Amino acid sequence: MLIYQHSESHVYHDWLIAIPARLGSERLPRKPLVDLGGLPLIVRVAQNLRSLVAQGAALVVATDAIEVLDVCAQHGIEARITAPEHQSGTDRCAEVGRAFDRTHILNVQGDEPFVAVAALESLMQAYAARPDADMATLVSATTDLRIASNPNAVKAVRARDGYALYFSRAPVPYDRTAQSLLARGQALAPPGPQFWHHMGVYAYRLSRLEDFVRLGPSPLEEIEKLEQLRALEAGWRIWLEPTAHSHLGIDTPSDLEAARARFRP
Repeated sequence: MLIYQHSESHVYHDWLIAIPARLGSERLPRKPLVDLGGLPLIVRVAQNLRSLVAQGAALVVATDAIEVLDVCAQHGIEARITAPEHQSGTDRCAEVGRAFDRTHILNVQGDEPFVAVAALESLMQAYAARPDADMATLVSATTDLRIASNPNAVKAVRARDGYALYFSRAPVPYDRTAQSLLARGQALAPPGPQFWHHMGVYAYRLSRLEDFVRLGPSPLEEIEKLEQLRALEAGWRIWLEPTAHSHLGIDTPSDLEAARARFRP
């Protein structure tokens, strides 16, 4: 039984949703195929995006593994095998993007089954309305210092005009006053310093995505292991679309257990 059927709605007819899915994850082996509530993770991610497909978007999983391709076929999800030499999911998205007649690409990671579709729609609309933006991504405001201090949770610094100044795994901006109070064992006055938690969903124009891939890795990108720094080092403008819908990505075994808890009665 196919997940997707043709729709007469064409709101997102010029968008391709590309879901990169690499089988050889270091922290969570065979991640796209792990069970999440009775279905493979990659299927859960695609199912979460059905309403965008119903509004005209195309959807494709970009993978390096025949096993992922087969699982997608079993669930009626279009998937393509991409070149084995790709170093990142962004490279895979660019490759599959060339095969579709769509102006815009929405890169949703293959480990993001809970991203809010409303947040994705806001991102898509905000980017399409800003021709001066080279790319766009989602951020969520937080005062949770556990997120700020977690290197797996990427933080963004947002300028007054809404564009990105920097991304880091470190707690940026560094709140010197708050850290001084914490060091002395004093409580912070609520709500505490605000951080922008970055969510790894990206919107591009296909032409700009291909430009991004041609840039190649940059020094800051290599240090922080954050691809978006490649764009900033090249002088690109990255729009940061705020959302109240934070979501749980699945990077580690503990993340997977937390995600599985959502499906337990």
